[in-house]
This record gives sequence, C-alpha cells and structure tokens, in this order.
Amino acid sequence: MGEADRESLYRRIWLSPQSRRVATIAAVTTGTLAASTAGFAATMPGPGGNASLEPTATTDTAAASVIGGGSRTGTLAASAVGLAGRIGVPDPRLTEVSIVPDSATIAPDAPVVFTVRATQLGSGQPVTNQRIRIAVANGPQWTTTAQLQTDASGTAKITTRLLSTTTLTAVFDGTNALRPSLANATTVTVRSPTASGPATGSTTSRLTATAPTVIPGSSIGQKIVYLASLQKGKPYVYGAAGPNAFDCSGYVQYVFKQLGRYLPRTAQQQYDASIHIPKAAKQPGDLIFFGSPDNITHIGIYAGNGYMWAAPQTGRTINLQPIYTSTYWVGRFL
Repeated sequence: MGEADRESLYRRIWLSPQSRRVATIAAVTTGTLAASTAGFAATMPGPGGNASLEPTATTDTAAASVIGGGSRTGTLAASAVGLAGRIGVPDPRLTEVSIVPDSATIAPDAPVVFTVRATQLGSGQPVTNQRIRIAVANGPQWTTTAQLQTDASGTAKITTRLLSTTTLTAVFDGTNALRPSLANATTVTVRSPTASGPATGSTTSRLTATAPTVIPGSSIGQKIVYLASLQKGKPYVYGAAGPNAFDCSGYVQYVFKQLGRYLPRTAQQQYDASIHIPKAAKQPGDLIFFGSPDNITHIGIYAGNGYMWAAPQTGRTINLQPIYTSTYWVGRFL
C-alpha cells in the first residue's frame, strides 16, 4: 500500500461516522465475541477524544530557517536539503502501526487473535499507552469497531470470532508529540468446514455440492443463510425463540438478531415490517411468508434453489426443505 493510498484510506476511516452500536453476528449461545464485514463486534473501552487528523505543516521558509539561517535567497535550496535530510533521517515523530492475525484462514466462528504493534519509525521505540482503533471494511466504507490500548512494549491484542472473510486495519490517531499512522490492511479468510453429507441425490447434498467453500464477506444474505443452518436439528416448540428451541417466527427473529437486525416477534408483524419483494426477485436471506398478507401463518428463510430453512411444526426440527407451495410472499430486511 503506497503512502498516498494509506493517507486516502486513513481519511476515509477518520471521516466515516462512528457506530453507536456494534452488531454481533455470531450465534451468541456461548456469549463469545463475533465479527464480520457486517459488524466486527468488540466491547473494549478506550480513552475518549481524538487527536487532529492533520499533522502540522512545515513550510519551505521554516525549513530554510532551520537549515539555512532563514535567508530568503537560500529558501529553495535549503528546503531541498531539508527534505533530503528528513528522508534520510525520519522525523522522530513519525509512527508505524502493524496488525497481524495468528491465522490467515479459519473455520466459521473460530477464534482468531490479532496483534497490533505501534512503534516510532526509524528508532523502533514502542508507542506506549496509546489508543489504537480497529477498523473493518464494510463495503466501500471502513467502520471503527474496537479500541485497544498499547502496553509498555507498544503492543495490544484482541481475540474475536469471525463468520465470514473479513478485512481490517489498525489506526493510530496521533498525539501532540507523535504523528498518526495507519497499518496495512489484513484479511482473514473464513472457509466452511468439509462435512460428510447425506447420500447422493438428497436435498442437502445437492445444495452442498453447489455451495461455495468460502463464505462471502460481502453478502448479508449468505450470512443469514449460514446462521440459519447452524440451528439445524433443534426442535419446534410453539412460542419458543431460542436458543434451544424455536417456533417459525422465533427462529427467524433469532437468526437476524445475530446480525444486529431486530425483527418483530410474530410472523405477521415480520411480514408487515419487511420490504415486499416479487417472487422472481427473491435472494438467499429473504423471508418466505405463507398464508395471506393479512393472515400470515408460517415463515421460512430462503436458502436458494427453491429451498428454505424453517422451523416447521410440533414434533419436527429445524431443517432445509423445499418451498412447498406456489402461494407465498417474499419479504426483505436491509
């Protein structure tokens, strides 16, 4: 990443709005931390306040004053000498930040440790007791989602769980004595585990054969379908909303909650609150509603290829099943 690119990226991160709430996107039955492009969840408080983004500019005249005694006639030459000198001997206020994961490829919902280190460029002296922001790529934007504090060695660590391939970076905002800096972005790839599927020809095996091995980091619909699949085999219980049992709308509400989307409780309310989509335009992650618009009786999560994940009825468990009728409605939550 070139210096101009890093500065441009730093400005985008600095100017992006701070999230008031960071969405947790893994199943939280264990209370573990989860993260992705939709929301890298972390709850690490840091000291308040930010240093100015813009470093203090040094004019040619000022450089001439230091190197050439302030002579007006020697300003240009002295500035060139001063610039060369600063390139040869880096400004002690310049800093460098790095962020490194302990693994570049992990399974979904597996823990990964990111180690951040901040030093003074040139001398290698640690930048101690300073706030470092963790920013995650969220489409074309970067979102700050955690704040760390460097220790006496200039190091800070954060452990999190990822559901999808995630790109992130570390930002040091600078102080009155130290210039701000931005780490090169790092990406952790999340790959689906290789599972031994049912016999060839079954519904699940046909879908598995066409499923990507890497969970897309850019598709919220794919994340919804993946989270829905994690509840496979749990029993249907009327009125239950998880985590050990579900009715149809409780199941949908629970899955979406993992992505920071808070849906109403009943299937009818969920239909009323959704954006209504034509059948032909449905995408994985959309909701399939049964009954009539004013009397929704059942709901499922569209998985693609004409199938959906659903909590069907008493005596059965959450499973992947075909959309069993042509009479249904489609809803979407952005």
